[in-house]
Amino acid sequence: MRILVAGAGPAGSLVSILLARDGHDVVLADRAQFPRDKACGDVIGPLALAVLERVGVDLGADRHHIGSMWLGFEGREMLMPARPGLGHRGFGLTIRRRDFDDLLYRQALSEGAVARNGVVSGVARLGNRLRARISDQNDEFDVVIGADGANSSVARSMNMTDQGRILLGFALRRHVPGSAKADRVDLLLRNGPATTPGYGWVFDQGDNQLNLGIGIGVGSDRSRAKGARELLDRYQQDLVDRGVVKLGGGHQEMGGWLKMGLVGTRVATDGVYLIGDAAGLVNPLQGEGIAAALVSASLCASVVDRSGPDGAAAYRSAIHEHFGGFLSTGYLAQSIALGHPKVADLAMRSLVRAGSHSERIASAWGMFWNDLTQYSGPQPGSFGAWLALTAGMRLARATRARLSWDD
Repeated sequence: MRILVAGAGPAGSLVSILLARDGHDVVLADRAQFPRDKACGDVIGPLALAVLERVGVDLGADRHHIGSMWLGFEGREMLMPARPGLGHRGFGLTIRRRDFDDLLYRQALSEGAVARNGVVSGVARLGNRLRARISDQNDEFDVVIGADGANSSVARSMNMTDQGRILLGFALRRHVPGSAKADRVDLLLRNGPATTPGYGWVFDQGDNQLNLGIGIGVGSDRSRAKGARELLDRYQQDLVDRGVVKLGGGHQEMGGWLKMGLVGTRVATDGVYLIGDAAGLVNPLQGEGIAAALVSASLCASVVDRSGPDGAAAYRSAIHEHFGGFLSTGYLAQSIALGHPKVADLAMRSLVRAGSHSERIASAWGMFWNDLTQYSGPQPGSFGAWLALTAGMRLARATRARLSWDD
């Protein structure tokens, strides 16, 4: 079977690794020459590490560990635990996307995928095959997998997104010389441009380097991201003023769009599959997408290997089974925050206040923030909070028909 994978980020490279191992003819296309950088917090979380371990990808042991972290809001702070679950460790690793993506890309080529440098600008059906335009050339494939990010041209050309209903975010990060007291995130609900909800982060990358950035939700209105740099400047100065970080001179800055919450995207149609950011699998609560990208790549490879171009229904079912409850909860929460910022502000203030006094609530925050709710099960000391979150996910799942995320 001849397969085109559009985009060589974590999702595209991993699905190429798995399908090439299964003996398929895989073409991995990307516009960039590797190694190349991406806007990201540069954290590979516990779930992502578990997936990589299962498929035999080794990031190396000499990496900074990141686990429990501090969350701050309006002068209050709480420690969010990152505990191990049944299938993952209780920590992640920091590694720059330039290095992480290049490692996966090189492994895909070593497994037998064929690199194609160019932009996949469109896909069209041609009888029982698919014709893809890669830069200025047309080529034919049995299956096309869109791993080309939030602005996926594969999704656009196959009418797989409703632009008016998708939930977008924008992230802006800096690599800055310096040191931090601890890894942390800070809610910035009332300080963003046009009351846009968001948060800031600072993560230690080792070797006296920090990843410092902000992520904001914009709904489907990209213009709401215009104040992102000003917000990041203010957040960075606030960290310095409070003595949370000590910074050296200079920084490297990069921004990027996120497509979150699954709603408004049809993740598969005949012969065409979307994975990772292209499928809208980014966590709406905190912008993490690497774990979901890797899981979706694994699910997609299994379906394609088994069913080829005829597995769209099976893939949609698998995606909704794995991600539906969590992402629909996050989609609803982010939509409320966008439409009713004062309500979101009050809710977050109350939750942070409660979490600063209750280990159970802080543990629940940690589950959501570390993207562990789908896989880890109840954690010690947080069973009541887990039940509450599960009830919330069931409520969100009950609204699935109204949200109509891919129909």
